[in-house]
Order: sequence, then structure tokens, then C-alpha cells
Amino acid sequence: MILIRAIIIDDETDSAEVFAEFLKIKNIDVVGLAKNGLEGVNLYREHAPDVVFSDLVMPKYDGFYALTEIKKINPDANVIIITAYYTDIMKKQLDNMGITGIFQKPYSVTEVTNLLFKKIKA
Repeated sequence: MILIRAIIIDDETDSAEVFAEFLKIKNIDVVGLAKNGLEGVNLYREHAPDVVFSDLVMPKYDGFYALTEIKKINPDANVIIITAYYTDIMKKQLDNMGITGIFQKPYSVTEVTNLLFKKIKA
């Protein structure tokens, strides 16, 4: 079975590591973890993953930075936002950015992976 390759961008390292373990159980190969948007963009360039999971609110370079820069590299990139803090203003900002999906913490790993497998044929 071909694995989907993913990166996770989240400043909450513990939750990112736990999420990565759940994804591995679902046959998703997590090729890198980033603590901010800039690290995430660098990981995207390095690995060209099938999907990016990104938080929005992070110090220095946030998820909006990562999303904008990744979409410059690949306008068709699959980016799934996973965030605890989500406002109407953020929703408006994301509306035209071509995200694959958004989940608020706490989230269901099953729902996230179901969306992923619908969007990406692996």
C-alpha cells in the first residue's frame, strides 16, 4: 500500500507528536514536524508531501504565513488546518486560500483521515 506523505506544523510539540502517531496508524507517513510556519515551508520544499496539517496561531511565523508560501510553491497543495483558535476573521481569510479542510481542536483523527482519504487517492 502506498502511504500518503505528510508534514505537521504546530508549535505544540506534544500534541503534534501524538497526532503524528495516530496518522502513522492510519498509514500516513509523517516525514516532518515543524514548530512554526517558516519551518513548515522549509519542510514542504524539502519533502513535497501529499498533505500539510497546520495550526494557525503560532509565534513568529503563523499558519497563514505557511499556507501562503506553500500555495506559492504549489497552488494545488493539500493543506488541512487544525486549530484551537478560530474566529470569523480567520474564516474570511481562509475562504479564498484553497484549504482542503479545517478542524477545531479537539478533533477526531478519524474525521481528519476520512477527509484526507477522500481528497487524496493513495
